[in-house]
Order: sequence, then C-alpha cells, then structure tokens
Amino acid sequence: MRKNDHIEGEKTASQLDELVRAEKLQLLFHQSYSAIFVSLFGCVLLSAILWQVQQKEVLISWVFILVCSALIRFTLFMLYHRIKPQGEDILAWGMPYVLTLFLSSIIWGIGAVYILPTASQLHQVVIYFFLIGMSGGAISAYSVNRTMALITITCLLLPITVWFLMQGSLLTVGLALSAVIFSVSAIRAGKILSLKLNQSFMLAHELGHAKEAAEAMALKDELSGIDNRRAFYEKGKMLVDYCQRNGEILSVIIIDIDHFKKINDKYGHAGGDATIRQIGHILQKGMRKSDLCARIGGEEFGILLTTSLTDGAAQIAETLRQVISRTPISFNDKDFTISASFGVAVGSLDLDTLIRRADDSLYKAKAAGRNCVVCDGRAVEKMRGRRSAK
Repeated sequence: MRKNDHIEGEKTASQLDELVRAEKLQLLFHQSYSAIFVSLFGCVLLSAILWQVQQKEVLISWVFILVCSALIRFTLFMLYHRIKPQGEDILAWGMPYVLTLFLSSIIWGIGAVYILPTASQLHQVVIYFFLIGMSGGAISAYSVNRTMALITITCLLLPITVWFLMQGSLLTVGLALSAVIFSVSAIRAGKILSLKLNQSFMLAHELGHAKEAAEAMALKDELSGIDNRRAFYEKGKMLVDYCQRNGEILSVIIIDIDHFKKINDKYGHAGGDATIRQIGHILQKGMRKSDLCARIGGEEFGILLTTSLTDGAAQIAETLRQVISRTPISFNDKDFTISASFGVAVGSLDLDTLIRRADDSLYKAKAAGRNCVVCDGRAVEKMRGRRSAK
C-alpha cells in the first residue's frame, strides 16, 4: 500500500506540475501580447533617432526583418486565441512560443549591433539604453516564466555587450560592465519572482485538487467502493430531470441483502464488511457507467438507470440476483453464499416517489420469501408468464 501511495503521489505531483506549466504558459500568451507592438514601436522610434547617422538601407533592412518576425509572432497569438486550448493541451504551444520569442529577441540583439553607428558614441549609448529598456520590459512581460525572461535578456544584451568589450575604450567597457551588472540583478530578481509565482500556482492547484478529492470522497462509500446515499439523491435528481426533459423511462432498483444480521452473527462484522464489498464489486462490474449505483443504507443498495423497455430494469435486477446468489464470498479461508431481494419501480415520476414505490416492491419481495425480484408490486416470474401467454 505504501508503494502504491508513493507512486500515486508522484503521479499527482507530475500532473500538478503540468497544470502549473500550462497555466503559466496561458498567462504568458495573455500577458505578453502587447510586447509585439512595443517592440515594433521601439524599432520605429530607434530608426527615426538613427536616421541621420546611419545608412538608410541598413535601418530599413533591420526594420523589415523585425516586422516579419513580429508578424510571425502575431500569427501565433491569433491562432492560439482562435483555438483556445485548455488544460494540458496548452503545453503543445510552448515550443512555438519559445522559438518566436527567441527569433524576435535575437533580431533585436544582433540588429542593435548591425545598426550601431561607429562614429557616434552618443547614439551607441542611446541604442544601449533602448536595449536596457527592452530588457526591463521583458522582466515584466515574461516574469511568470524565468526561462523566457532569461532568453530575452540574453538575446538582447549579449551581442552589444561583447561588441562593447571588443572596443576597449573606457566608455564601452563601462557600458558592457553595467550591462553585466544589470543582467545579474535582473536574473536574480526574475528568479525570486518566478519562484514565488510558481509556488503560488502550485498551491492554488494543490488546494483545488484537495477540494476535488474531498468532494469526491464525500460522495463515495468507503466500504463498498460505490457512491453513497448523498450521491444517490444528488445525482439521482439530475438524472430524473434529464429523463423528464428527454422523455426517457427511469427505473429505480432497491437491493437488500437477505439475513444480513445472521451473516454478522456467524462471521462477525468483518464477514459483513466482506459481503458489502462483494455487492459493491458486482454492481460496479455489472452496471453501465451511465447507471447510478450507491450504498444507501447498512445492507441496502440503490440503482438508478434508464431503460428502453418498461420491464428492462426487472430483467437487469433478475440478472444481478442470480449473480449475487451464485458468487461465493471468500472469508477466513472459507466460502459462503448469500442472496438478496430486489424491489423495482419504473416511470416518469419524481425520485422520492420512485424510491417509495421501489421500497414497497422490496417489502413484497421480502414477504414472498426473499431472494426474488418484485417490480411495481408484480413478481418477475409472473410478468414473464404473461408475456409468454401473449
């Protein structure tokens, strides 16, 4: 059990990690959309500043390449918002996002060196501060994912930092060192912010997962493994509404284990628990996923199902009765058999009325000697006899 719990815990942790990554990527798509237009605006503004000191063909070619990358990135965002992926499907969009971000950032980083006017240190400083501003914006736009922020800052500042260092002058080396200091500070701040955001996302999903698990446990019967009384009534009312809207026939089957007190007296409560588990297993195995099976009392079970025939539920109940009576229960190296009585009610009625009619049928099944099925007051064998006569 401990090994299974450990494996289940690792599986849950992995699922939570994927959900967090998907949520962070989803936030990136919504948060960084404006970065495309900021990049284009900065490109146009910087080109206007350099228009008099740099060759126009150089500026135009850089602007053209940057606009093309922006269009690619814009197309990706439009496709994402049109498709609107949900859950873990969002993760498939991670690689295209990274590639388009890298392309746009490297065009800015290498392009800044490409358009750098060698004769004007003033304009070199202007370009450098533009890149610093872009890097600061990257921390804001991609703070939810540290990797994205690192990619952007590195692509923006590394080329011009290397170029400044190669020049060897006091000004350029000073600018390069300031770029390094800024990058280290930004990376450190981004690490802390990303860690806190990741913890916040993880905590939110863990709380949500715990809430879902608690709600599921509140609707399950621990001993039998099927739904409990609360789930039977809550889900049952929804099934009744569905059948009434769609004109389908709803059936209720109430099952009561025969002589359950004698089983407890002879085999102890552990033997009674084994009996309850056996019935739960049979119901889980023998009913459709759309059917509602629940333990609604100590040794009493309920089934809600839709059938195409009025006596279809009675036939299902008879099949279950035979399976229960011929399936031995293994307990303490001994086998013993049990039987159960069935009450069935069918009709387009409210849930409480159907359950009351099924209970009346169950009472008649008990009075008739147990280990039988009674549907709306009529024994199944009599119903079959009438069909044969016809």
